[in-house]
Amino acid sequence: MPDESPLFRPEVTAANSQQWMGAIRLAQPISAWLIAIVATFITMALITFIYFGSMTKKARITGITSPEGGSISLMVTNTGVIKRQLIKEGDSVRAGQALFELATEHNNGQGELSELVAQQLQARHQSLEAEQRQRLQQTNEKKQAIQLHLRNLETEATQLEQEITLAQHRHQLAQESVNKFQRLQTSGYVSEAQTQQKQEDLIDIDTRLSSLQRNKLQLTANQLALKAEYADLTNSLANDQAQLDRSLASLQQEMVENSNRKANFITAPEAGIVTTINFQPGQSIAAGQSLATLIPHQAQLEAQLYAPSHAAGFVSPGQTVLIRYQAFPYQKFGLQKGTVIDVSKTPFAPSELPPNLASTILSTAQQNIQGFNSNEALYRIKVKLEKQNIQAYGQTQALKPGMTLEADVLQDSRQIWEWVLEPVLAVANRTT
Repeated sequence: MPDESPLFRPEVTAANSQQWMGAIRLAQPISAWLIAIVATFITMALITFIYFGSMTKKARITGITSPEGGSISLMVTNTGVIKRQLIKEGDSVRAGQALFELATEHNNGQGELSELVAQQLQARHQSLEAEQRQRLQQTNEKKQAIQLHLRNLETEATQLEQEITLAQHRHQLAQESVNKFQRLQTSGYVSEAQTQQKQEDLIDIDTRLSSLQRNKLQLTANQLALKAEYADLTNSLANDQAQLDRSLASLQQEMVENSNRKANFITAPEAGIVTTINFQPGQSIAAGQSLATLIPHQAQLEAQLYAPSHAAGFVSPGQTVLIRYQAFPYQKFGLQKGTVIDVSKTPFAPSELPPNLASTILSTAQQNIQGFNSNEALYRIKVKLEKQNIQAYGQTQALKPGMTLEADVLQDSRQIWEWVLEPVLAVANRTT
């Protein structure tokens, strides 16, 4: 029986198995099929995102909050000192209610101050009335010109309709003549040249008829544009007259106050809410300065955005607006919504902006609109606010006139692949 004992003793084998570098391990690379699955999943997710995802083009514009129809500035007509303040900000006041008591000088070295103030008030009253008459006259002249133009277009449309009717009749006769000559040519009674001449006559008549129909479409478009301009003039005149009427009413109230020097009170020209008080009791105030601001009752705040031409090009009524008020950071209080209700037809020069807000509007626009020039004319965009207040720290904070804001007007919404392929699609459309 052979000897089955091992060649080496067990102690030697155990000693050799414990190597100083440790056991040998072979690294297994990541399976190729696993890499392929992950890459396929990522590619499909990217394609799905590009195909189904969408992006919305935005126009970023700055502006302020303002009451619909404008606010009323309580202007003092003579220099003095605020003696008493009878109301506080946020109070609701009625028409004729006393708001401030003003201590004024009675003589300024050139005569009675009240008399000088009365002369200034009368001059302002005459100036406003003259401006009101001038605006009414200018608007009426423009409306008369539009009406005359519309009557001329209506006459032209009638004549054009008659010409189209005659051209259609000529077309029918020419078509019958062509058919007749084709039959005669088949029978050999007329030559091919005579038939071609009749066909050319038919083509000329068709060309004339198409031209008349194009003229009719253009005429209809011109009529619609003139009617829209007429409506804009009517609305603009109504707004201007309302603003001037408020100014005249305020001025008339000042004249009444000036006539009663024993009780020199600043009163509310109409019912409303006092929003801003610029002076406190004991402070001096000069003639022509605004003592406080009054918002008439029922007046809702709206956002008035002022945009340069490159930002206002595709803004139109009905577009949604996302608003960020500087007084209420959107990181905490979120974005507010609104809707574009009007875009001015002509831009406003910097000098035509509201005097008490022009500097705020221009400085805000210069900070937030890239490439903005402070001398550039601006288009006014009116936005109806979804809410007149903001929820902040568990309380309802009412919006105030003159608050600066930044707005994104949501315009064109497209799929991501459309934005990516837009240059290619544009080239394809130009070549077709």
